Amino acid sequence: MNKQKLDRVFRAYDIRGRYPDELDAEFYKDLGKAYVTFFKPKKVAVGHDIRPESVEMQEALISGVNEMGCDVLDIGEVPTEALYFATGEYPDILDGGLVVTASHNGAGWNGCKMVAKNARPISSVTGLMDLKKIILEDSYVKVSEEVGKTEKMDIMPAYKEKVLSFITTTNRKPIKIVVDAGNGIGGKVFDYIFSDKYKTENDPYESIYENIQIERMYFEPDGTYPNHVPNPMEEENVAEIKKKVVELDVDFGVAIDGDADRSFFIDRKGRKPDGVYIGVILSKNLLENNPENKRIIHDPRITWPFIKEAQKFGAETHQSVAGHSFFKQAMAEKQALFGAEASAHFYYKDFYNCDSGMITTAQMINMYFDGFELTKEVDYLFDNYPNSGEVNYRVENALGVISKIEEHYSGMGAKIEKIDGLSVEFEDWRFNLRTSNTQPLLRINLEATTKEKVIEKFREVESMIGAVRDNLPALEELR
Repeated sequence: MNKQKLDRVFRAYDIRGRYPDELDAEFYKDLGKAYVTFFKPKKVAVGHDIRPESVEMQEALISGVNEMGCDVLDIGEVPTEALYFATGEYPDILDGGLVVTASHNGAGWNGCKMVAKNARPISSVTGLMDLKKIILEDSYVKVSEEVGKTEKMDIMPAYKEKVLSFITTTNRKPIKIVVDAGNGIGGKVFDYIFSDKYKTENDPYESIYENIQIERMYFEPDGTYPNHVPNPMEEENVAEIKKKVVELDVDFGVAIDGDADRSFFIDRKGRKPDGVYIGVILSKNLLENNPENKRIIHDPRITWPFIKEAQKFGAETHQSVAGHSFFKQAMAEKQALFGAEASAHFYYKDFYNCDSGMITTAQMINMYFDGFELTKEVDYLFDNYPNSGEVNYRVENALGVISKIEEHYSGMGAKIEKIDGLSVEFEDWRFNLRTSNTQPLLRINLEATTKEKVIEKFREVESMIGAVRDNLPALEELR
């Protein structure tokens, strides 16, 4: 594989590319060989998502790992977070893991997410670029002259037990929900964990199943994603579930992304609060029930609600660069209770510092069993912490645009931070401008003390960006 293609597919914290033009069986075999060369594991877990070619790509990946003398635990078709569970829960057996997935990207894409021992993240600064170099130089080194062995293991029962351990209340207020799995793996996983579809004899979770009434949307796994791209971050992909939640008058809706490591929620009014608002809601609940650990991680995109609400619990807040690898590292370094990205990746200390869409769903169900009402909390957060939502732009010279905007606002006396992209802060408004780590986009998130100020300042900054929007803003007044 040539350097130009490798540069395209190796991203800041995972691998993404077009299949088969950029990623094919040869690449995955080489990736497996490079992983073993660099990390020198004795045994790793390998899984795959539901895309049509992912089984074949997993086989190639396993072939490369085995060729280098490393054993493989084949965990089969799994959500990404099940890989985190396997490597975090069984460190005496596994030295790391890889899963073939392109997460929420649409049809025609594939990729790979990887972790080291104890589910430790692998990013551009902790191994990804080394793997790229090994592939480019064809400099593979075996860990054993004997070809590695492969065995299969069903980790889903133990993974399910872990997820449901986050439902801690003994209350069981009945709830009705709509769930849109977007034809990703999430529908299958959701049913396995939260419904009676896979109920066993003397099932200890029967009281959970019987108190959740589920209206299903697009639960059939189909890697061509015929109904919509499995990325609930984008407003056009949640339009249908938002209508259905209102029409059926259910308690809330859940929209699951392609590899099930994110869950988005819809309230009774048909609103989808972004990852910031849900992150604040979850952090408040966790802080209230965990008095011994009051450390929260968030990213620089939207900061005020985290800082101000966490202060009410006497909590510490720390910023991290966006991206799962960087967040996991920050969670470990700060020994934080919880981490929340604006993109709705939520990280839990009690889940090996990893993100989990199913644990996030379990948290919301747990709160509802206790009488929580999402709509009421969203009303409060929308009123007190208005923001634009994340809006993307395709621009020719993203860094040049950022530099121009920094120069403009620094000349006006703004507080400037560069933890992740450019953050500009005034007394009554602030924004973050950053390039995407996975796509050729420039992203803006803007917050202010009033909705009117959000609209005014968003349009001001957007005029300086000077590009066409790539997605619909979450805030209707900006559409």
